[in-house]
Amino acid sequence: MKKALLLVLATVFILTGCSMAENSLMVGGNDSNEEFYEAVSESQELLDDVADDIYNNWHGAIYDDEFGGDIDVAIYAAQLDHSDDIKKIKSNDSIIKDLYKKVRDGKLSDETKDVMQAYNEYYEFVINVSGSFNSYSANKETLKKALSSALKNLEMEI
Repeated sequence: MKKALLLVLATVFILTGCSMAENSLMVGGNDSNEEFYEAVSESQELLDDVADDIYNNWHGAIYDDEFGGDIDVAIYAAQLDHSDDIKKIKSNDSIIKDLYKKVRDGKLSDETKDVMQAYNEYYEFVINVSGSFNSYSANKETLKKALSSALKNLEMEI
């Protein structure tokens, strides 16, 4: 009788453990949400550094005659200085997109969609620089704050 009871208890514990493991691997599980959050946060820090240096170089080219006054050289110099960061950002981009596929329909779908939208806008803005200095400087802080806010909302829900 004791052996049968132990066998039943062992089976329950094993099944419960398997069930818990499956729940953490489910689409939109907390682990995936946390991985998504961490990947986007890491990329945001790198994007911030690159965006700030592009801004500083661009400003220097226009107002301080740095880089021979050549805006393209100024932007390229910032991108060159951050070539490792840009490689990491691009590498993280595919990871972020894969993780987003896992979490977009989960229990935090609204929050993750907001993060993904803000991230995509900021990514394109920093990686594919275009427009005028005035539009760049105006949009830089707006996009940075939008992503920070979306990430903060997601973090509070995780």
